[in-house]
Amino acid sequence: MRRRDFLAGLVGASGVAAGADSRQATGVKVGEVTETSAIAWMRLTAGGARRTDGLVRKGRPQPFPDNLRTEDLEGSCPGAPGRVRLVVSTREDLRGARRTRWEEVGASGDFIHQFRLAGLKPDTPYYYAAETAGGSGKPGEPLRGRFRTALGPGDATPVSFTMTTCQKYSQLDHPEGFHIYDSMLKLEPRFFVSAGDIVYYDSDDPRATTVELARYHWQRMFSFPRHIKMLQNLPGYWAKDDHDTLTDDTWATHQQGPEMKLTFQQGLGIFREQVPMGPRTYRTFRWGKTLQIWLVEGRDFRSPNTMPDGPEKTIWGVAQKEWLKRSLLESDADWRILVSPTPIVGPDRTNKRDNHSNLSFAHEGREFRGWAKASLGDNFCNINGDRHWQYHSVHPETGTNEFSVGAASDSHAGGSPGEDKRFHRFHRVQGGFLQVETARSSGESQIHFRLRDVYGKVVYEFSRSRKAGAGRQPPRAAGSQTGPSGNSFRPQRKETTEPDRVSPSTR
Repeated sequence: MRRRDFLAGLVGASGVAAGADSRQATGVKVGEVTETSAIAWMRLTAGGARRTDGLVRKGRPQPFPDNLRTEDLEGSCPGAPGRVRLVVSTREDLRGARRTRWEEVGASGDFIHQFRLAGLKPDTPYYYAAETAGGSGKPGEPLRGRFRTALGPGDATPVSFTMTTCQKYSQLDHPEGFHIYDSMLKLEPRFFVSAGDIVYYDSDDPRATTVELARYHWQRMFSFPRHIKMLQNLPGYWAKDDHDTLTDDTWATHQQGPEMKLTFQQGLGIFREQVPMGPRTYRTFRWGKTLQIWLVEGRDFRSPNTMPDGPEKTIWGVAQKEWLKRSLLESDADWRILVSPTPIVGPDRTNKRDNHSNLSFAHEGREFRGWAKASLGDNFCNINGDRHWQYHSVHPETGTNEFSVGAASDSHAGGSPGEDKRFHRFHRVQGGFLQVETARSSGESQIHFRLRDVYGKVVYEFSRSRKAGAGRQPPRAAGSQTGPSGNSFRPQRKETTEPDRVSPSTR
């Protein structure tokens, strides 16, 4: 099979998933990719496409009538009982494929199954067919896609990935899905990261007060043609925040209104149900010699936001924080990158109480930034979600670098307290995403951070280099920055004498 024929089988010319009889209206997601494993997410649906003629609920949340069903809503994709399996091969024509067992799916698990694939080869393209069979045994038309496994720890091949956050349904910027999904796929990254607020249970209508309504939020978000197309061809790692857990700024004992039938624990479970997810919500992944990423969990172990600040107050919890510090120290990757659903540097609005840059969690924020300065070389940085504006900040005291990717659409951008020259090297109140690239050449290892607008245009770039293979040793060079004009310039003296942290690792 020629490559163009294979791709045509994935998606038609209009960008719509192939086949009205696929019975997979919410597509396929592949995630948690390592050099030898991956998790493939499938969901069996009653039809092959989202409902386009249903009742539209996009404005401010209104009470949900007792006589209205989620399947009557625009974007709904009701599930159906039956069986699913995955056919996987290193060949585009699927010759020599491995086939999983058929797995039964039903209403209790939202008609979803996650296949854990093991024994894969490092840095290898895998092609798959996601197959379904309804309750009658009649097969549906397969969805076909691809993913590539991670580099082995000794591989110095360049790596590129993208990251997004804050994709609010009511702020969609194209009828076939967010522009950023097309823009990211065109860059051909190795993977993407979704840093939380993937759906908005509390502020998008209908408000997710029940398990059924929460699942509907996921159905309508991931049944857009653009979203299906990208996720069939690009593996991802997903982290959650507050809006895709339960409500704004939430924690385990947060008091909810009487209309809320969805519990905090159910919210945690639904997230793990709706994305490919392994045994833990905090984890780390290695991508060759140059890169390791850490995804941290900001909701499961959080102290109440209203608790007085001090040594006992935490966002991460004791066990996760110990794991994070230990694994960061153990890494010998050229660059170590922390993926945090919320900021660690900021600055943020003074009335916020939800993250490490706020006064509410100031103690843990200071403790971690100070530890990072004392313990990690100039190969560590934080990239975060949650904030609806793009920025590059450098902490004035510790030099910690932080990149905020911005909201998924321009219409959802806003809320910034304004540019603060003490912190900001770049500040932009618009939507978009982040691209990160690592590479080695001539004995040097480089990392490039590019903030892009929703169409993929670079609006800011920051680069840094160090001796290849230096691991935990101090950096050899401070790097360079590029602003919107494209002109490179040397970092300021403070950045040189108090170096920021930047460096990724692996699993």
